[in-house]
Amino acid sequence: MVGGSHNGWSGQDKYFHCMANCQAAQKGMGGSAAAQCISDGHEWFDQSIKGDSAADSAADQLANRLGQSSGRISPAGSCSQMCGSYRPGGNFPC
Repeated sequence: MVGGSHNGWSGQDKYFHCMANCQAAQKGMGGSAAAQCISDGHEWFDQSIKGDSAADSAADQLANRLGQSSGRISPAGSCSQMCGSYRPGGNFPC
């Protein structure tokens, strides 16, 4: 389960938000635009339908935007490294 506390890796949700957006943005303008659109829709759904808090959604969007900007700035870079500030500790796979 991505986003939950799976195998003891708490906090992985923001890492995957960042990674997905980074990888999409590395595909160029279309990927970056798609990442933003999908992320915005995802957060709307999470708040409006699932009932997530505005604070959690804002934190998710921060991770989304970091991924998008990192992917645009460094299209050949390592998203895992660029999203490292969100990477959970422990024995978490990249």
